[in-house]
Amino acid sequence: MLHAVKKEELKVTVTEKGQLESADNRDIVCKVRAGQKGYATTITWVIDDGTRVKPGQLIMILEDSALKDQEETQQIAVAEKLALKVRAEKDYEITVKKNESAVELARAALALAAIELDKLTGLAPDPALAARAALLGMPTALAEGGSYQQELDDLSGQISLARSEVEQNKEKARHSDRMVRMTYMSAAQAAADQSRLASSEEKLRGLEAKRKMLLSHDRKQRVTDLTSKRDNAARALDQARLEAEATEAQAKITRQTSGDIYQQQVDKLEDIQKQRRECRIHAPDDIEDGSMVVYFKPEGSGRFGGSSSSQGLIEPGAQVKEGQKMLRIPNLSRMQVNTKVHEAMVSRLRGEVRVPTKIVEFAQVGMLLNPDPYGRLLATRPDAVEKVREELRRFEYRKVADGQRALVRVESLSDRQFAGHVRSVAPVASQADSWANDVKLYPTFVRVDGELAADGTTVTPLEGERLKPDMTAEVTISVDATAGPVLTVPLQAVIGGAEMGGKREVFVRTPDNRFERKPVTLGLYNERMVEVRDGLAEGDEVVTNPKVLLGDKDKTKTREAGGEAKGESKGEPKGGDGADKGPGAGPGGEPTKKGKRPPGGMKGAGPGAGGPPPG
Repeated sequence: MLHAVKKEELKVTVTEKGQLESADNRDIVCKVRAGQKGYATTITWVIDDGTRVKPGQLIMILEDSALKDQEETQQIAVAEKLALKVRAEKDYEITVKKNESAVELARAALALAAIELDKLTGLAPDPALAARAALLGMPTALAEGGSYQQELDDLSGQISLARSEVEQNKEKARHSDRMVRMTYMSAAQAAADQSRLASSEEKLRGLEAKRKMLLSHDRKQRVTDLTSKRDNAARALDQARLEAEATEAQAKITRQTSGDIYQQQVDKLEDIQKQRRECRIHAPDDIEDGSMVVYFKPEGSGRFGGSSSSQGLIEPGAQVKEGQKMLRIPNLSRMQVNTKVHEAMVSRLRGEVRVPTKIVEFAQVGMLLNPDPYGRLLATRPDAVEKVREELRRFEYRKVADGQRALVRVESLSDRQFAGHVRSVAPVASQADSWANDVKLYPTFVRVDGELAADGTTVTPLEGERLKPDMTAEVTISVDATAGPVLTVPLQAVIGGAEMGGKREVFVRTPDNRFERKPVTLGLYNERMVEVRDGLAEGDEVVTNPKVLLGDKDKTKTREAGGEAKGESKGEPKGGDGADKGPGAGPGGEPTKKGKRPPGGMKGAGPGAGGPPPG
């Protein structure tokens, strides 16, 4: 069979199968904390898969008997810690009162000691020294006016009286002596007067000695004693204050510690109560009435994946882990296809271009500028910021460009076609495909934009709920295309494989009706045709079944119609640019390890193990 080489536009596409899912899902996650064995709890009751629910409706009940026992035990612990907290608070109040009394007593003792000292040596302005005060200042006009000075003045008065009495008695004694000599008085009377004189003189000497002692020693002794008492009272006041501060600080720490321990127990009780509330799961309040609830299926558990996930089924009696996704409420008006693309073509795919809006950072700045101090405090708490981030997650990024265009076909709706675009391509390969660990597949999401009209160009928004989760769909992604018409030949006309290195050949009919093997340089290719960049001219006729010319003994690789290399495995990506790959890679290279075939592939380009050679 012959094919005339001609120019035509060549388009490269990637075709893969996947499953429909919502692009806007509300996942119901197990928030019960995990126990020692790794599982959080078990499912007691769950709503049927695919049930329509309304906001706030009960959709799942988890086992909470263990949490109930913990709550009862914790309530007892909270009551005990509350009693200790109240006792510590009352002890603190008692300590404060005792400290105030002790300090006031010490302060009163100091005041009394200062008064006693001032009473002894109190200074007061002396009017007689007013002139001196005018010249030398007020302190020079101060004179002692305390009890000591009063005692000294009293003693001085007594001495003066005693001196007067001595003088009187001397005069009487002299008069008595004259009267005795003149025989007017008896000697006995004179002797009595002499005795009174001696007694008054003795009294005067005693008062003068007392005054001398008062001036030389008693004043210093009394001042020293009262000063010492005053200083000791001051030190006792300082000691009372320090002891009050120490005992109050100790009582305060005990009160604070008791309060903290009590609050810890209250927080633990509230956490247990919160865990119990999480065991009764309701539909979110912001979903639309009549939304569908579906059981969550982890990656790799579907039709096109393996079963490496350890997550069990969602059913009564099944164990669930903390953080495990259990249910999903999809938005059926926003659908996408979850598929996987072979590593050979993933670099050619381009998803949506999104830029961060920094809305969470702006919200946090707004919270910090809040005049309410409590609002500013919340802005510094990581849990509060994370809650804001969760609420604003859908607004964290803004789309500035769509990804590559795609055509979506749903098996159950074979008479309809849907337009879409590549939403995202995972940066790492899927870990769920352990059954094909030698083939790397990258999760890719294709957003369904709407339904294609009969003209193939008009896109109408999705209406109703024709597209449902888990429906099987096929996506055809437009990857590349030639700039204009290029020379093309059928894939099955190309011969050669890894044994030929980087060369590929075709059989061309010569003018004398003979067939000549000619080397060619290839470019882009799809499921049927491959671009010929050098080696052929328009109008040349090539053989599309070169195997008949090679013979059965020739081991040169060829392709059957449809691009499948004879004797090679299926499963390398189809289509692409042969010139971008090294010898033996891409079209015309070796088959994949162990001959395993990933799902789907490059639409129409022969398998990578038997495609056209690089140029």
